[in-house]
Amino acid sequence: MHFISENVVPALELCILNISVADLAIQTCDTLTTIRWLAHHGLIANQRICDKCQRLMSFQARRGKYYMDGYCWACSKCCRKKNIRLGSFFDRSHLSLIQIVEILYSWSLERSQVEVSRQTGISTHTLVDWYNFIRDICARYLIDNPVEMGGPDRTVEIDESKFMKRKHYRGKFKPDQWVLGMVERETDVTMMVPVDNRDAATIFPVISQYVRAGTRIVTNGWRNYNALPRYELENHGYTFVAPEDPTNNVEGSWDLCKVKFRAMRGTNDANFNSHLQEFLWRRRIKDNFFGNILYWIRYYYDVL
Repeated sequence: MHFISENVVPALELCILNISVADLAIQTCDTLTTIRWLAHHGLIANQRICDKCQRLMSFQARRGKYYMDGYCWACSKCCRKKNIRLGSFFDRSHLSLIQIVEILYSWSLERSQVEVSRQTGISTHTLVDWYNFIRDICARYLIDNPVEMGGPDRTVEIDESKFMKRKHYRGKFKPDQWVLGMVERETDVTMMVPVDNRDAATIFPVISQYVRAGTRIVTNGWRNYNALPRYELENHGYTFVAPEDPTNNVEGSWDLCKVKFRAMRGTNDANFNSHLQEFLWRRRIKDNFFGNILYWIRYYYDVL
């Protein structure tokens, strides 16, 4: 058999993939059905050509420690064999394909690593690694799809906030992390960028990177904005004003983001950026996180 699945769905169908826990469990109930499900959705190669013979390889059952999934690609002419995971997001993992799909689904539902570990028996250390692998996809998406906001007749709200700080000097000490938040009022497009401090010299280059010229910027009235060089403001055409109404989209974004961090009881300092990128990815995607993360995995791991 030269194909795993009879057909491969178009990539964009993943973005609208809506599947329940029960249906996913049925469609990934054993290794072979899981392999076919992954090939059908373009997440592993549905066919493979032998590097040496340039012939279509056969999808065959194999046993042994080198074939953890119980299947491989085999060339009938030169007898070469290839791992069915080769080049995919699942390559070089010791977890079963069923387990990895379950991790992806659990991450999409924002289930905690402790909860998933209790349900699956996978160690929390392994789950931390896999959640970070998934966040790497979110980070690549944000890099490749940079946000631009504002412009003439547009308003962008800007504020700064500290993350990881102790309240009332209680709890384990963590260094404060300043984050600059920007939200376009008309569209709710959001960007959050970790910064070293609140100095105008630090903040303004970030603003000019993400906010278009001619934007009306609503700030919290913090006096350091007055320290921005006038020629910079005139060059970009920014108008800085204090809030004129109780609406504050940035504060709402802070609250949502901090709820996530509180639920994790803080996070490893080294992983702070990746958690922030996951939050921004979810804000950009808005819904159907499982189908959309599969779409971007397929996009970045093009095995077809």
